[in-house]
Amino acid sequence: MRKKIVKHYKKSVFFQNLTKVFTGNVFAQLILVGISPLLTRVYSPSDFGVYGGYASLLGIFLVISSCAYEKAIPIEKKSVQSYHLILLCLLISTLFFILGIGIYLTVGWSVFNLINLSVSFWLPILFSIGLYAASIQQILNYWSIKKNEFSDLSFSKIYQSSVNVSMQLFFSKLTLSDGIGLVGGDLLGRVVASLYLMSRFAKSKKSKFSWKIMGNQIMKYRKFPLLGTPSLLLNNLSLQLPTLIFISYFGSELSGQFSLAQRTIGMPISMITLSLGQVFYGNASSLVETNRPKLVQNYFKLTMHLTMIFLIPMILFMFFAPHLFLFLFGSNWILAGKFARMLTPMFFSQIIVIPISQILYITNNQLVQLIWDSTRFLLVVVGFMLLKWFDLGIEVSVLFYSISMTFSYVLLYLLGIKSLQK
Repeated sequence: MRKKIVKHYKKSVFFQNLTKVFTGNVFAQLILVGISPLLTRVYSPSDFGVYGGYASLLGIFLVISSCAYEKAIPIEKKSVQSYHLILLCLLISTLFFILGIGIYLTVGWSVFNLINLSVSFWLPILFSIGLYAASIQQILNYWSIKKNEFSDLSFSKIYQSSVNVSMQLFFSKLTLSDGIGLVGGDLLGRVVASLYLMSRFAKSKKSKFSWKIMGNQIMKYRKFPLLGTPSLLLNNLSLQLPTLIFISYFGSELSGQFSLAQRTIGMPISMITLSLGQVFYGNASSLVETNRPKLVQNYFKLTMHLTMIFLIPMILFMFFAPHLFLFLFGSNWILAGKFARMLTPMFFSQIIVIPISQILYITNNQLVQLIWDSTRFLLVVVGFMLLKWFDLGIEVSVLFYSISMTFSYVLLYLLGIKSLQK
């Protein structure tokens, strides 16, 4: 029986693609996780706080950098139309980059003003470049998914992580202030990854450019910017707001503790969910119109297997997190371990739900997705406002965030089931 199961998975295209992506992400995340104990000894909690603010703001603006049209790339069946979608996304991202740099250099305003974080002159410029590189990488990731070029995804992640950590360690020797060393390493990693994917895209078969085709694609997938962009923005605001709020409410040092907890556990989770999510998105995009029962089967099978695999490890982690952080990162980071313990229910729900979280886009239920994202965003914002009003402190705030996010992921899972049954 066991041999039949193994043989079945080896023949599965889904499993083969997952293996390619997962292997690359394992190496990439091992590099990041393995170097973290060194980084926590050469950078201060304040540096990690600034870096956490940079990463959170980048995550928020990344989802609107190409107006969500990139999500239509794997869904579009015709290669000529897909090619024009890619060009459209690259054009929007370029205009977004020029606008951001222009505003900062002209009037001196940057996204860091949104959280009242005082930074050096160069950090907003690094942010704009990093966002542009991340946007290109995101667009071409979806192109790789469409082409089933999952090896390219793996190599790009490995290159990104390798450059990231090596440059962060190098910059630590230069005693740069305001977390610029961490930001600079992250930026260069994204630039290298985007250049690699761009070189692969440049070698692919091209189509003759047509403004008419691009205009048709803009109208055909107009739901993505009209409903998808607000939804994605609210989604990422819900994820990134705690870091930004903690910077504003409690300062960069305490927020740095929270950022390390998010980074340390979030990186392995990202490795798992990103790999599974990319393959599931490609697989589901091809099945949604042709074999809905198979898609439903994959939905339940994937989430059930993830639950069985990670339930016990996450329970054990919840008990030992503070001791683990003390051992790995030193006595300055024990509070981060306490935060990680509180966030364990959220981390577990992310592992189960994020791989299938784009099912509402695939089933053309962008409005339902927008309502869910809006509800979660309001829950987080109102909750943090009340916590600030009653001055309940950062630990209660972290616990509230964990509980509310866990509830929201369970709700998204149930909405996904309902969308598949239609």
